[in-house]
Amino acid sequence: MGHARAMEKDIFVDVIEKIQSLTESQQRFLQDMLAGREKVSAVPKKKLLKKSFGIWADRKDIKNSIEYVDELRQGWESRLERIKG
Repeated sequence: MGHARAMEKDIFVDVIEKIQSLTESQQRFLQDMLAGREKVSAVPKKKLLKKSFGIWADRKDIKNSIEYVDELRQGWESRLERIKG
């Protein structure tokens, strides 16, 4: 845990240094962007997962979920091969 905290501290220091190297105008822009940012509620992951359960239950085009996912994955593999060219 100590190593992770040290890394977080290093990252934080790096971010602060980079912000300080910005022009005054850039710093104001960044401040405005952050001030206008909406906070995301801290909903537990398990609660979000439960809310999403069954989200595709009414879909008529998906008969067997395992076969459907296998078909999707085959598409990914063929796309990867095309990209690698």
